[in-house]
Amino acid sequence: MEQPQGFIDKSRPEFVCRLHKSLYGLKQAPWAWFQRFSTHLLNIGFQESFVDHSLFTLQQAKSKLFVLVYVDDIILTGTNNSEIEDFIKQLQSTFQVKHLETLSYFLGIQASLNMEGLHLKQSKYISDLLDKTQMIGARPLFTLIASGPKLSAHEGELLNYPTEYRQVIGALQYCILTRPDSSYAVNQLHQFMHAPREPHWITTKTVLRYLKESIDCGIHYTQSTTTLDAFCDADWAENPDDRKSTSGYIVFLGQNLIS
Repeated sequence: MEQPQGFIDKSRPEFVCRLHKSLYGLKQAPWAWFQRFSTHLLNIGFQESFVDHSLFTLQQAKSKLFVLVYVDDIILTGTNNSEIEDFIKQLQSTFQVKHLETLSYFLGIQASLNMEGLHLKQSKYISDLLDKTQMIGARPLFTLIASGPKLSAHEGELLNYPTEYRQVIGALQYCILTRPDSSYAVNQLHQFMHAPREPHWITTKTVLRYLKESIDCGIHYTQSTTTLDAFCDADWAENPDDRKSTSGYIVFLGQNLIS
């Protein structure tokens, strides 16, 4: 960013202007906005989550409000509809807030709510990823990765352009949010980001073909108990390079998968 003509001090040309407010598009603008918005929430009684600093909760006598913030995208929910509406009006008196009613799309995640519960999927996100990797016309697969020899960090030719591999694996990591069935395969491929080889790229295409076949699958949340159940397992000494084990876990809150 350069200062406009007439604002440069000829005796001190190294000096710059200090902005009184952030400008949209600057790197520090999202942080400045979040600071202002979060300070406002804290001042009216909200508490910031220790686990996720973008989540704010308000505990009242017979109700709760939850606010999830990502830059200028906000999800608001709670246990009392009238209090939600009152809070939206209160926000609109302080900020320029556009109320888009029921949640349907947020950060690449499609949400649909019905009498059975909340269904989350990433069909559009996966479709865009398939198009970007030129896999939109690939033959879909009904299984993810067949059992057999594990991937090695030393077998196969190094990729000439590893940047594409890293970008695709990064995108697949985001798919795990609603596709936990692919988390093991994606995290295995993530271990070779430093020096990806041909077998790793072939397996990545296998994951993409599987996601294409099951593009409308997602994760479902419904009313359930608050019982917390966790399960853990490991493949003992299955890594072909260092004989280390890979552990896996799954956590349910009632019938709902949360981790």
